[in-house]
Amino acid sequence: MRIFVPGRLCLFGEHSDWAGEYRSVNPLLEKGYTLIVGTNQGIYANVLPNSTELIIRTSLNDGRSYEPLRLPMESNTLKCIAAKGGFFSYAAGTAYQFLTHYGVGGLEVDNYLTDLPIQKGLSSSAAFCVLIARSFNRLYDLKMTIRSEMEFAYLGERTTPSLCGRMDRKDSGGRVLTRRTLEGEYHKYEPKPA
Repeated sequence: MRIFVPGRLCLFGEHSDWAGEYRSVNPLLEKGYTLIVGTNQGIYANVLPNSTELIIRTSLNDGRSYEPLRLPMESNTLKCIAAKGGFFSYAAGTAYQFLTHYGVGGLEVDNYLTDLPIQKGLSSSAAFCVLIARSFNRLYDLKMTIRSEMEFAYLGERTTPSLCGRMDRKDSGGRVLTRRTLEGEYHKYEPKPA
């Protein structure tokens, strides 16, 4: 199966997703508002199910690649790799969430092209987590909504040392402008034609 996940640009409201989450502690704080849009750049991969392992081959936007990752689909191993941080921690953290909640087998991900700039504020780590979440969802026919994929990608990245916010995950493929209202755990998505 071939999967593409775009990056995103925040046009307005950077970090307001974090502020919005604090409303559950202090309701006097304002809601968080963001305007985000998907990019035409992203992460491309061919994915296959694997009964026992998480296998990741990558291609970075500058032509470099990492040695392939091979991990057993085992809870402690995935959680340990996620907790260490680094490039593959995002995949391990997201796989850990799917193993814990759905008891799935593994994946073989061939990330054959990445034209999304890495570490440039375009949510490349979030896109990678969504790629892993979407792969599990589609290959194991979990019937998750796009919002559920986003939530599991968020949980996966939060399993790593990353202190990401919810805004990083874009709720649709392609270039759709989306207004998000963030209040505690509540998130309202309003897609607009770009």
